[in-house]
Amino acid sequence: MKTNSTKLIPEERRRRILQLLEKEGSITVFNLSQILKVSFSTVRNDLNYLEREGFIKRTHGGAIAKERFNPLFQKEIAGHAKEKLKIAKYAVQFVENDDTIFIDAGSTTLAFTEELINSNKKCHIVTNSLYIINALSNSTKINLHVLGGEFIPSNMNFIDLEQNFEKYKFKKAFMGVNGFNEEGFYVHELSEANFKKKIIKSAKVAYVLADHSKYNKICANLVEKWKQNYILVTDDRKIEI
Repeated sequence: MKTNSTKLIPEERRRRILQLLEKEGSITVFNLSQILKVSFSTVRNDLNYLEREGFIKRTHGGAIAKERFNPLFQKEIAGHAKEKLKIAKYAVQFVENDDTIFIDAGSTTLAFTEELINSNKKCHIVTNSLYIINALSNSTKINLHVLGGEFIPSNMNFIDLEQNFEKYKFKKAFMGVNGFNEEGFYVHELSEANFKKKIIKSAKVAYVLADHSKYNKICANLVEKWKQNYILVTDDRKIEI
């Protein structure tokens, strides 16, 4: 005798969701609703519960298996989460409908991406970050273009310094960094620094998203010194650049 999916108790439903995520890697609220034969709100409640328990990562319109995230990046996401959310909410106001923007890899830029999805703004996004690609995969208002290249496992992104970035005509670029001070902003890897330089020079305006913990944290490679069209977005008003 077949079990009616509508009578699954919450624990059985959530176990089924984890099985599906283990197999597929990601899934949408719509598909789960169809498979489990329950309402969207029930699915969302289950996903929220599973995220609170640390089993999955919620995305706009669905979820992905938590093990798909690099453990080091998971730690980065958890650190200064409130500050990153504050930065993300503020930075979204700079995006206008039909903008073509670049979103860099990083935990703060990922928070920014999720807030941008929630804003329902229509725009064209170019990114090299696998995490941001996943976050945008179910968005119907975003036109997404992915930059390929050599895959960098530590950052879960792609880098190709031979690309012609100027062809994208970025109106704005939202950048992640490892450190900043009054002189400029920095990253650990030379290839990352060179990539970010090319992106920034291809954009009319570059917004550097960085929480206060990265202030005066000078890393090995300077990306750029501050210029008039490079704007710092941080959570501490006392920091002046």
